[in-house]
Amino acid sequence: MANVQAVGYCGGMTIELTTPAAAHALADYLRRCECNVLFLDDLVFEVSPPERSQTPRQARIELNAYLRVWQALNPTEDITVGFEEDAPS
Repeated sequence: MANVQAVGYCGGMTIELTTPAAAHALADYLRRCECNVLFLDDLVFEVSPPERSQTPRQARIELNAYLRVWQALNPTEDITVGFEEDAPS
């Protein structure tokens, strides 16, 4: 089963996967869900929720739901998630 490691909370998040193929597959899925995706390197990208999310809590719930669905469809992939609000000020 896949391992999802969450290290915080917010509307936007940074996601790291173990292979470029997995990173691109998840990014493509999130784009189809109308999320905004920006790659930082081959394994890491930032994602923000669609405009319809109204609060940071709603955005977190929406993005987490997308990640859980993708994880269920790709159970062998490991995902590490960092949330933008966790960054030091």
